[in-house]
Amino acid sequence: MKILPLIISAAVTTGLVIALNTKLLLPAPLGKLLSPQHGIWQNAENANADFNMELSFPQLKGKVDAYLDDRLVPHVFAEQEDDVYFVQGYLHAKFRLWQMELQTHAAAGRASEIIGDKALNHDREFRRLGMGYAAEISLKELEKDPELLASCDAYTAGVNAYINSLKESQLPIEYKLIGYKPEPWSNLKTALFLKYMSWDLAAHEDDIEMTNAKSYFSPTDFDLLYPSTQDSLDPVIPKGTIYATPKVVVHQPATADSVYFRNKDLLVVNEEKPDRENGSNNWAVSGSKTKSGAPILCNDPHLGLNLPSLWFEMQLSTPTFNAYGATFPGAPSVIIGFNDSCAFGFTNGGRDVRDYYEIKFKDDSRTEYWFDSAWKKTEFRVETIKVKDSVDYVDKVA
Repeated sequence: MKILPLIISAAVTTGLVIALNTKLLLPAPLGKLLSPQHGIWQNAENANADFNMELSFPQLKGKVDAYLDDRLVPHVFAEQEDDVYFVQGYLHAKFRLWQMELQTHAAAGRASEIIGDKALNHDREFRRLGMGYAAEISLKELEKDPELLASCDAYTAGVNAYINSLKESQLPIEYKLIGYKPEPWSNLKTALFLKYMSWDLAAHEDDIEMTNAKSYFSPTDFDLLYPSTQDSLDPVIPKGTIYATPKVVVHQPATADSVYFRNKDLLVVNEEKPDRENGSNNWAVSGSKTKSGAPILCNDPHLGLNLPSLWFEMQLSTPTFNAYGATFPGAPSVIIGFNDSCAFGFTNGGRDVRDYYEIKFKDDSRTEYWFDSAWKKTEFRVETIKVKDSVDYVDKVA
């Protein structure tokens, strides 16, 4: 009689072992996720965690001190410039590794490797857009500049020093949830990230949508739906301020119709003074007009709100420079901020800078296309997209 319970117990145990080590409804085996030694429990952080530690890296050429303030903002002080970028890469990876990985996979058209065929259309679009091709060209240009290359090499080494230090139990929770391990960082990934930022800042266009809207709505309705000036603006300059009248110096008839306007008889007006109706959310105030006596610079990059943030606040200090501000996890240096001499920032206008055009191929082989009154030879790039839990997808792009 004791044999039957033993058999049942063994069968149940075997079934549980197999089930917990098999991908069922989740991308990763449930057993690994729930493992007390290696699973998600290891990712719980103490609110009063102590980040003090002494680390040694053979890549460092001098002494580096880094401390986190009460808001966990890193302040890095290095005797050598390359060392400050090494530590920046290490800290970016420590706090934002998954963000860095996902952004560069998305930019390269490799998201399908992580999340499967749901990302295939995205990957095809980004491959055809030429993100990887453009990043490869950027990398070649980067490698021509010894100083820039040294900074990127140091940053990449710092990211990889953190990745190589990770044990399975220390992997960020996102990796555990999808059963994926981080791959080494490279300078190409930094180039890919910067191309991703270029796309984010300059890929805006509404040509097709606005053209369809113009053909559907009456001119009056179109102007109501898409006014050239917002009707609810409340500028910081006090109402009633008297402006000098701008002097008009040029009147030039427009030569082409626009999808945003109804006719081509509009005037292009150039003025000596700024139009008081124009404005943006970037400005500077002289120290003579501030309470502290210090000047103020304001800028708005017009980037999306993300969680985690696209930005990572940081101070980088060496004997040759001292900069504080916003950095990009995925790239070295301070992007927006200030140093001992000046403040620097960027505001993106969000203009429509993309246009559509049709390529005319000579025949279905797509080996020649019409351009500048002649047939030109095409080049082909074969894109092999790896898809998680599926076969590779091969896309031949002219």
